[in-house]
Amino acid sequence: MGITVDFHEDGCAIITMRNGQNRWNPTSLKQFKEALDEVERKDSVKILVTTGVGKFYSNGIDLDYLKAHESEREQFSNDLVELFWRLMYFPLPTVAAINGHCFAGGAFFALCHDYRVMRSDRGWISLNEVLIHLRITGPFRDVLQHKMNAEALRESTIFAKRITGPEAVRLKMVDATAAESDLISKSKSVGFEALGSNVIQRVDLHNMKKDLFPRSDVHRKSNL
Repeated sequence: MGITVDFHEDGCAIITMRNGQNRWNPTSLKQFKEALDEVERKDSVKILVTTGVGKFYSNGIDLDYLKAHESEREQFSNDLVELFWRLMYFPLPTVAAINGHCFAGGAFFALCHDYRVMRSDRGWISLNEVLIHLRITGPFRDVLQHKMNAEALRESTIFAKRITGPEAVRLKMVDATAAESDLISKSKSVGFEALGSNVIQRVDLHNMKKDLFPRSDVHRKSNL
């Protein structure tokens, strides 16, 4: 259980989420933050791949936690934004290797990567907040506007349709699909191909992402 980090000799770091449905709560946020810290400390790392184990990549926010900790909603929302946008601006090429279902906050998390590779034979991606009475505003809305086109927004978010891997490629929500056995190798290839022969300094990659993907003010009343 938990979140693990593996470093490959080719310069790929792989963060694997091993918390069942991989829902977001203060514990998982802390674990993932620490994993990102570990990756950033390694100068030899060239790309980052994230993935899950089993049926889920991430099933979104831990709603049971929110219901039990009503007074913590706003702080949790702000912490979630900070983690997601840290990934959005991460100083390395990032690839989400979507091994299974990817819903709501899990889909936001995947969209914060530079690239996404989804299983071709299993799993849905959907931003189904409309079905659970949540609104999408501020920095969360910014993610969608930066990363999805109008058709993808309509199908996956306004009408909360469950999108398969091949359909997600057509909608440009993900960049490629792969069989389960090839998911990590395909994701690594996508990450290394992004770099090509270019030598991009981490600080410059971070700054370019930050310049191109502006973020709304997070200090507001939470809509979670």
